[in-house]
Amino acid sequence: MHPVRLLLLVVCVGLSGLASPISPIYAQTRTRTEQPFPTVSKSVSWIVNVPYVTGGGPEQQLDLYVPTDRHGEPLVVYVHGGGFDHGDKAGDSINPNNLQWLWQGYAMASINYRLLQHALWPAQIEDCKAAIRWLKAHSNYYGYLPNEIAVVGESAGGHLAAMLATTSGKRLFDVGENLDQTSDVTCAVDLFGPTDLMRLPSLAAKLLGPERKDSPESRRNASPISCVHEDEPPILIVHGTDDKLVPYEQAELLADAMEKVHASYRFHTVVGGGHNPYFGLNTNPKTGWFDAGGGGIGLFEDPAVEPLIIEFLRQHLSCPCGVE
Repeated sequence: MHPVRLLLLVVCVGLSGLASPISPIYAQTRTRTEQPFPTVSKSVSWIVNVPYVTGGGPEQQLDLYVPTDRHGEPLVVYVHGGGFDHGDKAGDSINPNNLQWLWQGYAMASINYRLLQHALWPAQIEDCKAAIRWLKAHSNYYGYLPNEIAVVGESAGGHLAAMLATTSGKRLFDVGENLDQTSDVTCAVDLFGPTDLMRLPSLAAKLLGPERKDSPESRRNASPISCVHEDEPPILIVHGTDDKLVPYEQAELLADAMEKVHASYRFHTVVGGGHNPYFGLNTNPKTGWFDAGGGGIGLFEDPAVEPLIIEFLRQHLSCPCGVE
């Protein structure tokens, strides 16, 4: 036999031998979604750059994502991270906007707040509370429920989400417009946010400025753990043990403070998790970029995290219309 023909025969036999155990499993296979079918918003109205204070610039605006094929859903408000000096309600390349809960049937809002280049603390929490009050005041027009509002934030946004929860019922930091509404929220999800500025001097200096950075009263004023009380809404805390930007201890401190006063919380530890939902971040002190490596895994690499958030929202908000 010709040597080339012999080679082709060997290759064909080898390939058919390798493929034969696999082919019956995957060849001509059709599958369908099993019941119960996932019910999602099939049509969404996206309303961008809505001012929540009179004359507010881009940092005092919000985006709304409202299902149009249903009416009367709870609202999930997303607060972006970015170290209080960058970030945007629309997300960015390393911090994509978390809108996945929209597909669980909820209405969603994503809010901006004044960054440190323009205003020091407490401007950030005052803006978040102004946004919540505006959302409640305009709920009838847009069609979501005013008294079922969850807030989700990561990093700096996690800090602000925790502050919104721990100050609910206290009327703290409420200034400006729509004061006939409260800024109370129904529940909050804190994803790797700082909680105790007494233990974070560099963040205290950044957030409070040079004149107040060493003031214990000012640091406590900007710390969610200082506002914890028994009747606050439930908080879900998710934090990674390998977080290089906000120490894992910060989550433990918040959980310990809530446990002490018998406040409701759920605390999930992501072993090996870094400072980001999708991949870990670690700052290179020489370059200032996230190019150092060793920042841990993304929190959502833990398959328990996303179902845990959905379960938490379902537990504390009413079920969106049409979702069972």
